[in-house]
Amino acid sequence: MLFFTDLDNTLIYSHRHCIPGDRVWVEMLNGRNQSFMTARTAGFYRAQDWLLPVPLTTRNSQQYARLAPALEALGWHDALVSNGAVLLRDGVPDREWWAESLEISGRDRSEYNAALELVRGMVSPDSLVSRDPFMFYVKTGSAAELYSFLVRETDAAHLAVFRDSRKVYCLPRSLNKGAAARRYQIRSGHEGYIAAGDSEFDIPMLRAADICLCPEGLPDFVPAGKRIVCSGVFSDTICDRLTELRETLSGGRSAFFQRNNT
Repeated sequence: MLFFTDLDNTLIYSHRHCIPGDRVWVEMLNGRNQSFMTARTAGFYRAQDWLLPVPLTTRNSQQYARLAPALEALGWHDALVSNGAVLLRDGVPDREWWAESLEISGRDRSEYNAALELVRGMVSPDSLVSRDPFMFYVKTGSAAELYSFLVRETDAAHLAVFRDSRKVYCLPRSLNKGAAARRYQIRSGHEGYIAAGDSEFDIPMLRAADICLCPEGLPDFVPAGKRIVCSGVFSDTICDRLTELRETLSGGRSAFFQRNNT
């Protein structure tokens, strides 16, 4: 069963998170432990044998590379990074996928480049991160102000602008997680997919899924018939709900997806 999962705050957590219980460290940055899985989550993915997990993350290739050894140890080979614009196979970008992403985002390219030039004139070079032609972000202590400015000054039909507490992200509108999930599903020949995510970035992926798992803050954005709302430690609850779903799926995938798409 194809399973797309976001990474940060869905599968893994920053060292800043105070989550009780044992941790399995999966990422180091500047010689220090940066991100971890809970022991429950790590144990679930080591033992499961019925899901094909594919990370679908806003992290770029360099950021994902810090996690790759831990995820490859789980037997995970593919990852969709830069919001799904780049497909990595065992850490190597898939050239055909890259070319297709460039073609898909062509109609958004002018607005994306204009926004990049606009931001370059406003912030210091070390605060602007642009690793590929599909996404850039700004690290700033004034994320709310920069976000409001970019939303006001750019064309939302061609540029997607998101923010968290410390970063503002800009991406071509056509390259969202939902589009990437559908591309991968069609390319791999899977009948349907399950998805899990926690943020605004993930909404297109969750909406396009046959069944999705989301935290209590997102349900209003996802159709009620396909969502499973998770409380508590999100990554651990995802494992619990997936275990329950496996029992449902034992009746046959076709019956499951027909029932959940009715």
